[in-house]
Amino acid sequence: MKNKHFKNLVTFIICFIFMLNITDFSISAQTPNVQLYSTIIGTGQHYDHGRAVYTYYTTGYIYVNNLNSNKKVSVHYTYDGINWLDQPATYLKTLKNGSEVWSYRTPDHPYAAMSRDCTYNCRFAIKYEVNGNTYWDNNNGQDYFIQYSNNRYNAPYILSKSVVTLHYPLGTYSGRNYLYLKDLGPDKSVKVRYTADNWLTYKEINASHFISYDNNVEEWYFDLDKKYEFAIGYTVNGITYWDNNFESNYKK
Repeated sequence: MKNKHFKNLVTFIICFIFMLNITDFSISAQTPNVQLYSTIIGTGQHYDHGRAVYTYYTTGYIYVNNLNSNKKVSVHYTYDGINWLDQPATYLKTLKNGSEVWSYRTPDHPYAAMSRDCTYNCRFAIKYEVNGNTYWDNNNGQDYFIQYSNNRYNAPYILSKSVVTLHYPLGTYSGRNYLYLKDLGPDKSVKVRYTADNWLTYKEINASHFISYDNNVEEWYFDLDKKYEFAIGYTVNGITYWDNNFESNYKK
């Protein structure tokens, strides 16, 4: 009887270890089904009965693992920290690996533009509903928080899945263009690779640092006046990250 119990115990331990190995493998191999690429705060202005009304909003891109054609992607957001709303996202394109890019824009929210301490912010998470399941990207349970103030640099731009990305619109100031990147180390370089002949030949120019924000994001700039097709390469810690406009390159 003792031998029998011992054999059963050994069998149970082996099976338990085997199950642990399977579980560990499945967790390590799992890919998030939805993830924020990036988001930015934008501002606007309109007139109501001759009075200027200043507003702000957030807009960005979302990564979605295509689990079914029938799906719903939305941004669960709040401007005041109390009232939460859902803003539907819009399908943008399918990448070569089958994943999808969606875009969104939250509604305009008024703010006091003339205030010395003008601060506007938004807290949000990404929600993906498909096949009867709901998947969330809520920044590891902390939610995403984007904020800008007249008095200090906070976090007017958030990078999640994106490591480097261009800021629209292009060439707003005499051909000057801005980009954002994650500060992954002090020794870094940013180059813009561009072509005028459909990549038969290309040249590169360096971007320069402009501003560092409070959330470990930096803003850089480069000057490109003429009409080129280009992509952005960010090299840090021996790795080069590319932003090529979701496999379409940028054109100006």
